[in-house]
Amino acid sequence: MNANETFVVVDLETTGQSVAKGGRIIQIGMTFIKQRKIVDHFESFVNPGQLIARNIQQLTHISQKEVKNAPYFEEIAPLLQNLLKDAVIIAHNINFDYPYLNDEFVRTGFQKLNSAAIDTVQLAQILLPTAPGYRLLDLTTYLDITLNNAHRANADAHATALLFLKLWQRAEQLPRVVLQQLQYGAWPLLRQTQDFLKLVKVKHQGHDLDIMDKIALTKPLIQSSPENQKIPDYPATSENKRQLFGHWLTANDAQNNLMNRVNAFIAKRHDGVLTVLTAPRIGKTLGYLVPLLLDTKSQPTLLLTNDESLQKQQLMLSQRLAKLLDIKLNTAILYDAAEYIDVDRFMSKLHDTTDTTQKQFFKARILVWLTQTKTGLLHEIQVGVNHTDIVSDIQGDTNSLFFKRAKASADHADVLIMNFNSYFNQYRELLATRHLTQWPVIVMETPSQFISDLQNYFHVELNLTQFQNTVKTLMHQEIPGLTHKQRLFIRQSTAETLKLIKQVYRLTNANISTLKKVERLLTLLHQLAEVVSLSGTPIPTEWRQVTGQLIKIRRLLQQTEVTSHYELKNINEQSQMTVAFDIRAQQIYQQHFIAHIHKLLVVSEYLDNQVSDFLGDTPKSITVEREFIRNQSNPVRIVQLQKSSPLIHLQALTQKNVGEILIILPDLDRVNHWYQKIKHAMVTSYSLVAEGITGSLEKIQRQSHVGQENIIMVTPKIFSTMWLRDQDLPTIVIVPERIVWQPVSRLALVLTQMQRHPKTLLVTQLNAMQRNHFKSQIELLPHFDVKKNLVTQYNQILKDI
Repeated sequence: MNANETFVVVDLETTGQSVAKGGRIIQIGMTFIKQRKIVDHFESFVNPGQLIARNIQQLTHISQKEVKNAPYFEEIAPLLQNLLKDAVIIAHNINFDYPYLNDEFVRTGFQKLNSAAIDTVQLAQILLPTAPGYRLLDLTTYLDITLNNAHRANADAHATALLFLKLWQRAEQLPRVVLQQLQYGAWPLLRQTQDFLKLVKVKHQGHDLDIMDKIALTKPLIQSSPENQKIPDYPATSENKRQLFGHWLTANDAQNNLMNRVNAFIAKRHDGVLTVLTAPRIGKTLGYLVPLLLDTKSQPTLLLTNDESLQKQQLMLSQRLAKLLDIKLNTAILYDAAEYIDVDRFMSKLHDTTDTTQKQFFKARILVWLTQTKTGLLHEIQVGVNHTDIVSDIQGDTNSLFFKRAKASADHADVLIMNFNSYFNQYRELLATRHLTQWPVIVMETPSQFISDLQNYFHVELNLTQFQNTVKTLMHQEIPGLTHKQRLFIRQSTAETLKLIKQVYRLTNANISTLKKVERLLTLLHQLAEVVSLSGTPIPTEWRQVTGQLIKIRRLLQQTEVTSHYELKNINEQSQMTVAFDIRAQQIYQQHFIAHIHKLLVVSEYLDNQVSDFLGDTPKSITVEREFIRNQSNPVRIVQLQKSSPLIHLQALTQKNVGEILIILPDLDRVNHWYQKIKHAMVTSYSLVAEGITGSLEKIQRQSHVGQENIIMVTPKIFSTMWLRDQDLPTIVIVPERIVWQPVSRLALVLTQMQRHPKTLLVTQLNAMQRNHFKSQIELLPHFDVKKNLVTQYNQILKDI
């Protein structure tokens, strides 16, 4: 293979997964690349000689009519062989398109092709390690490549060609030490994909990177400490704000009101909690940051949220505001140590060729990622990683490089950004490092998960049955490579462990004695895991959480009131005894959270009453205030289903491209019910996506594109992530079963989220109480008649909005 060869991107649309099972090609698209330029195209429908199933027509948008007069594969096979015989074949998932094409050649009496071949999926996974997904649509969106008519072979081939050329450019930008490892390392790359990497010539000199033993790392940012700088006065009037911030401000008064309210709150001397509920999209992050950054007494300011996209916005806005105001401001984001990569552990495993294929491939991705990441946070690269033990092999601790970098930045930050769990784990040390007993100001935005994360800080659940089974297995297991002393330790420790498990089984309360026994049990399991791992023998999956559980038990030992709960659960068709230990969430909140804060500011568009009441339950010395910052928000338009079938509404909506349509259903059984119903009862160009059937909710949300023609069916699990900033709802939401609105707070959450967009439509059935309670947020469409032509009516509604 050489750079001057002709590369041909091939994409097929087919009627099934394999030719052997009756599948046939119905369209082929090819894009030709020469001298790193697209030089030609070929496309043709192919008559499969059989009917195209409805779901294939929906996926590919290829109808029976379009292939009726197209050539059969055997008619174009000679031409295809002539075009491809001297070229390098490229495909997005090469092990589908290339074998499928060859199987069609063999079926029709032609010779197989034996051309070199490259897979763009693997290239993208390595060279774009932080992409949100690796479907062609995900990558074209990520790289801003135009892809019209996705799942049409000609469009997909052209887009894949553009992707391949961009990947070639990305490979050239790698530092030499990394590129050479990709070129000559033992990586499990498909076909001739690694041979392609050997063609790449280095253009990046690596001066901006630290080279460490055949890996390259981004250099740390050096922050300077601001001294004796002049801070501008807070702009009290709207005119002052306009002069200072210009186009940054929103056109409404809500943002100005929020700024003034926060400024007044932080100016008060006494400890306090202020909850501010705002309308959507008023610019609330800027609204609270401005008064905080202009008040040196409010620093260090701590921003807490679990929304990663919001964290990035907070960091960016803080830095831009500092530049605008001409002040020096140190900002940082901090996670727990295990969230960061341990570079030393990675380097020790880099050349371990005994790892599984999946681990080997993941290591190639990490090599590239380390040249890009400024944080070292492992969640940046976990898309497509299915086994957690791959990540656990290289998780950091408090001595790992990237965590130490992050911690050093955090210790000097004027604005520190964290999620709830990381804060609970590290707040004592962070305060001690700064010689503080209280944070001047903590801001919590969208704190929906605050209570559950707070409870989880102490919550421990142990599966006693699994512990017992794995220890008994270890007793009778012959582990090679251990010394006599180590074997003796295993024999004695397993006997003591089983005895402790029996004792914990019989205990009914969570007193100090019980917790001491559990601590000893977990300590033994931790020690056994260390000894077993020395031999290279995999430790039981049930033991992987022992270290974290041990830390929590030791926390509980410091508390005065601990509860326990025993439960017999049916797990994998076996009755298993579990025991859980907790303390009251309100006790944790008052002793371990609010006691260490001078001012707590809670800002959210939506806040469940349970969370609101919880945050307001403070000691009498702390004042509690609540504020509503209103704004003229567009009400959500509601189409009442009345007694009509949701299917006829769905059919009418899909007659016109309205982008993605979200259907929320009570549980997975109902998702499957509606999936089968829609699949067999509707004719539509829309693709069906269903939680638990086509993928997990997390995967569905990650791959969601508002403009795509998808009908997405999910469970109420979506409510737990709906508040996340990068999880906006589609324009059309359908809730066909009323039970979804129990509790009614779910309706409030959906309405608030839909109000983020000026054009939204909710199709559901609301009762009189719900309509009255949310009358300020909804607009019932009064002239909608389900007995008349729904297509015409929806066309008019969509035209109006």
